[in-house]
Amino acid sequence: MSKKFLFGFVVCLLIVVIAVLWLLSAVGVAGMEWFTLGWAATIAAGVLGLAFIGRGLFGKSAGPLKKLWIFFGAGFLVVAVITLACEIALPGEIVMPIIAVVLAVALLVGFVAVGGKKWDTGDNQKAGYKTYRQRKAEEEARRQEEENKED
Repeated sequence: MSKKFLFGFVVCLLIVVIAVLWLLSAVGVAGMEWFTLGWAATIAAGVLGLAFIGRGLFGKSAGPLKKLWIFFGAGFLVVAVITLACEIALPGEIVMPIIAVVLAVALLVGFVAVGGKKWDTGDNQKAGYKTYRQRKAEEEARRQEEENKED
């Protein structure tokens, strides 16, 4: 099973579960009165956040794309925290620190996912790199050497 398929499956399964829970609460099944649209948004954002972070950590994409998936996941988790705060009426002074912790952890996970390597290093930052002038001088020296051998 490919990881892209698994990601899509998780998202589709999430939609089905939320729709069923919402239907059960709308029909009036005992014990489902707590489920509202706010809880649906909280659960959806939380699961999507974890799915995006999982795709960023375990996917086979390049460094910048890994970080992008992780930051999308962190964004969804921030939305989950905000909707959770609205649903359970958290005190306002605790919401922003929770969001800061979520974003800080996302930054750390993004750094660990790419192994701390720069993804945009140029050739001039690699060992043994020669500038254009150095390469031309060496080429000219080889050409002179070849001409001297022929004489």
